[in-house]
Amino acid sequence: MPSKIGIVTIGQSPRIDVIPEIKELICGDIEIVEKGALDGLTLKEIQRFEPREDDEILVTRMRNGTEVTIGQSFILSKLQEKILELDKEDVTLIALLCSGEFTRLQSEKPLIMPDKLLSGVLSSLVVNKGRLGLMVPSEGQVNHLMKVFQDLGFEVIGVGVSPYKNDIGAIGEAASKLKEAGIDLIVMDCFGYNLQMKDRVREVTGKPVLLVRSLLAGLLEELIT
Repeated sequence: MPSKIGIVTIGQSPRIDVIPEIKELICGDIEIVEKGALDGLTLKEIQRFEPREDDEILVTRMRNGTEVTIGQSFILSKLQEKILELDKEDVTLIALLCSGEFTRLQSEKPLIMPDKLLSGVLSSLVVNKGRLGLMVPSEGQVNHLMKVFQDLGFEVIGVGVSPYKNDIGAIGEAASKLKEAGIDLIVMDCFGYNLQMKDRVREVTGKPVLLVRSLLAGLLEELIT
């Protein structure tokens, strides 16, 4: 019988741009039950969730692939609602499909928080110069997320480039900026970035690259196989 995992996205499910690749990375028979915080909402309704001045900016996508920007404060309750729905299903564990920081989410099942996973991995690394290249979906996220990784002891150079436009050229240009800045390591800090994009960044920079979706896949495989 396949292991059953719950996945909650901050956007709309199903995440056909993410889940198939995660399943390919896991060596084992798994079933994934998806739920999205924005499920059932129209684009017009979602546009009311634009970030406030002091809100954390989140970038995600709708079911049809449309990119949307939302404020974290607007979706916390919706995320919690979807987690509670998955708690009632026969899932082994639940994973959040976002690497933003969410401190108040509760679950009866083991709940994987990718921001803590990423921070733990980075904390385990010793890098000579400690210069981290950070790739995020929006320029508006750069300053806030640079501070998050600076608190882990890194000097951080950040760039914003959307994964949802499927523009591999733009990804390469962003990688070139990081290379010119003399980075030692790159973090692609969004579940929208895929393995092809990771390969492009590594090709351009010649540096190690951490992709948050493959980090999650590795942990899921460890937990269920």
